[in-house]
Amino acid sequence: MQITTERLILRPWKHDDHAEAESLFRYASDPEIGIRCGWMPHRNVEESLNTLDNVFTGDENYAITLRGNDSPIGAIELKKAEPGDHAGEFVREAIDGHSLFEGVDESKLEQALAHDDGDRVLGYWIGRPFWGQGMMTEALQAMIRHAFVDLKCNAVWGGHYVENPASGKVMEHCGMRAVCRKDGDYFPLIDRSYDAILRVITKDEWEQSQNA
Repeated sequence: MQITTERLILRPWKHDDHAEAESLFRYASDPEIGIRCGWMPHRNVEESLNTLDNVFTGDENYAITLRGNDSPIGAIELKKAEPGDHAGEFVREAIDGHSLFEGVDESKLEQALAHDDGDRVLGYWIGRPFWGQGMMTEALQAMIRHAFVDLKCNAVWGGHYVENPASGKVMEHCGMRAVCRKDGDYFPLIDRSYDAILRVITKDEWEQSQNA
């Protein structure tokens, strides 16, 4: 499947493709990208090729490209929120730790979690030359729409470091509200812990925003 927006095309990754790996490495080697997303920067093109073949394999994992230029400039994915998934556990731990933000209805949150078989968890990044241009927001809006219209999801979740407010702003622009905070959230790929914020948008909330 391919998703087209005003400036972007979100398309499946090309596996076992050296040119695709070179394009991925150009941006995934930036230390300002990987650490913010919980993975180590790529060290060489071979590592990017391995990522294409063994990591970017999900049905809803897409390369972000510019219209008119097929080279990847970022990645975006909607992972299934499987039982015991990090997002679900994150929220439950936050509830237990009384870390919900003011105004969040705990009963509605629990209701959303009860249907996590129909939820998706966002992961995304875009190359530094494209920061501050609204492109990530554009891609995220398209993916949220895809989640609710095509995949029939109940809710879309996403998390970001407290010290990475730019990512939070992208989610906020797309209607994803902050529901809780978890301090010391551990990211095994980089062997580091960060304070993190979880955000969510439900199908009902998204539909209301489309009719506003």
